[in-house]
Amino acid sequence: MTETATANDRATLYRADWVLPVSAPVLADGGLLVAGDRIVAVGPAADLEAAHPGAEVVDLGRAIVLPGFVNCHSHLEYTTFRGILDDAEFGDWILQLVDVKASLTPDEYLDSARLGAAECVASGITTVADTSYTGLSIRAAGEAGLRGRVYLEVYGIDDTRIDETLRTVDRRLEAARSIHADHIGVGLMPHAPYTVSSRLYEAIAERSRAEGLPVASHVAESRHELTYVRAGSGKFAHDFREKLGWERMLVQPYGVSPVKYLQQWGVFDRDFLAVHCTQATLDDIRILRAKDTAVAHCPKSNAKLGCGVAPLADILHQGVRVGLGTDSPASSNIMDMFDEMRTMLLLHRATERDVSVLDAERCVRLATLGGAEALGLAGEIGSLEPGKAADFIAVDVSRSRFEPIANPYSALVYGANQDDVFLTVVAGRILYRDRAFTAVDDAAVRRAAQTVRERLQERVREGVQVGAAGSGWWRPAPVTSGRER
Repeated sequence: MTETATANDRATLYRADWVLPVSAPVLADGGLLVAGDRIVAVGPAADLEAAHPGAEVVDLGRAIVLPGFVNCHSHLEYTTFRGILDDAEFGDWILQLVDVKASLTPDEYLDSARLGAAECVASGITTVADTSYTGLSIRAAGEAGLRGRVYLEVYGIDDTRIDETLRTVDRRLEAARSIHADHIGVGLMPHAPYTVSSRLYEAIAERSRAEGLPVASHVAESRHELTYVRAGSGKFAHDFREKLGWERMLVQPYGVSPVKYLQQWGVFDRDFLAVHCTQATLDDIRILRAKDTAVAHCPKSNAKLGCGVAPLADILHQGVRVGLGTDSPASSNIMDMFDEMRTMLLLHRATERDVSVLDAERCVRLATLGGAEALGLAGEIGSLEPGKAADFIAVDVSRSRFEPIANPYSALVYGANQDDVFLTVVAGRILYRDRAFTAVDDAAVRRAAQTVRERLQERVREGVQVGAAGSGWWRPAPVTSGRER
């Protein structure tokens, strides 16, 4: 493959039994030449070694080298919530989550996010599109060395307070941007159609376009949301609003799907990421395609919470950009993109009764380059190509359960898991090598998170809302000052 530079005195050649560029055919006994934070060349290892005799050679052995995973939807701050609400149906789950979320202080949220960021690194996730109210995920992801984008969650259904809400958003954006974190961008995330008014969605869309901010939102995630938007009724119109003290606000039935509802307010464009879309119809998908809006697909979370299975076959067939996401450990328990790929493939083959709907290679693409395309970052990450950022991982396939390997894509999707990752590199910097962290103190992170979990369980049992004072609809204090509804 074409080289973009020669830097023998600074270059490192990583060689392995297989290299998967994703954007090009598999390379057996392949090599990846890295200089600084960039990929210099990709090709047969022997050819690269001969052409670059001064490069340091790192032989990874019986391994598969591929681009780092792009996790298109996560909530790092919820990592210590893992396993608390395992068997709750989505409507009940989100109601109970209000109390759980209110039980942590900002410092405890940071410790929780640090645990999630460390899990990403060890799982081969190099880029996250994270959702955060506090903004502390920026610090946690930056400390761990991850690349990504943190979307600041916004809530508000009271149209008389839109100006106040937007002023608070401005303060939160300023605070988020002041957190030093290499390779981490910021966006906005109006939470969902049942927690954000149409006027606020419209205002956020206008503000984001004016400032060049990417936007994401949970869209068409559940039947509860669909019933709320169409008929103005159901659990979200009654139980949820009462829980949040919003029962005084008028619920208006719109008679359309959540996607058509948001379309009416000019929300969708190329920089918008629609998360979930389990309830999207073919007409909805065509709207997303017409606006070049991307979708974050979270199959495990959607299945576990009983939300359903997104119409991925139709979404892909219509040419919508799609990335894969793990969602939060509060819903999917682990941030394992191998498990996410495997679940996706099996769910959609079963749902469509068609094995051709997805294959292993397509799954890996969605978890890497597809995610980069969905986030508008494909020029920088998602595939192993000269000139792109040196974000890549190595997966150990030396164990007997992988043998014999005829197709490395198949080995990854059907046989691997997060524990098989033994090397994680972001921007040429090794974050995880031989299953040991180089950028964070994993033991200290785990100890702090365990303390948070113990306090969390105690507070939930006691019904204590630690963050209750003046800090928003779900009450844990944000990075910035001021109130948010």
